Amino acid sequence: MLELSDTVSEARPAATAILVRFTDQSPEVLLLKRNEALKHMPGLWVFPGGKVEPDDPGEDALEQARHGAARELQEEAGVSLSPAALTPFSHWLTPVVVKRRFSTWFFLAEVDDDTPVTVDGSEITAHQWWCPSEALAAHHNGDLPLTPPTLVSLHALQCLEASRDSWAALASRPPVHFFPNVVREAEAMIFLYEGDACYESGDLTLQGPAHRTVGKEGRFYYEPLSEGA
Repeated sequence: MLELSDTVSEARPAATAILVRFTDQSPEVLLLKRNEALKHMPGLWVFPGGKVEPDDPGEDALEQARHGAARELQEEAGVSLSPAALTPFSHWLTPVVVKRRFSTWFFLAEVDDDTPVTVDGSEITAHQWWCPSEALAAHHNGDLPLTPPTLVSLHALQCLEASRDSWAALASRPPVHFFPNVVREAEAMIFLYEGDACYESGDLTLQGPAHRTVGKEGRFYYEPLSEGA
């Protein structure tokens, strides 16, 4: 699933939009399926997004990413939102061992439950609205291929299933930064995040708090940092 490299490439700016709608049954997030024929992340289910273009407006990298996310949302899903409607949610840096590296801002936005979605049938072949916990279960069952950033984001969005009041807190929290340190262990890949006892050294024998994603055979499992750790 991940294209690995022995050389470190520069991380290119990218942006992603996480759309949330509240239905009578549950909150749902929009996922898009990438074409199986693509060279990069074929067949994966992702949030709308892509590379930030040089002509995307903005006085700094964050504002350019915000405009890039709005543009990609329109191009990939046919959904038009003002960049101002997108709230910074997280910032991800692709690990240095991965061939194609991106510095990606994730943005959060609420849309109406009847918002139409249109995919181009080329780069994106399908779309589906998912309850976060059901998407995670489908991934762990092998039915919904995801990337670690999508998986971790879905974990955070599960709080909306307990109470819609969680939306205000989620949308107003400072963006969380994920700059993974990747360690291979047998057939597994361990993505270590800040706060994990092994994050700096990559020594998995160290004892202490855990904050990581474990990937094996195309499935990923997230272990969030415990409160107070």
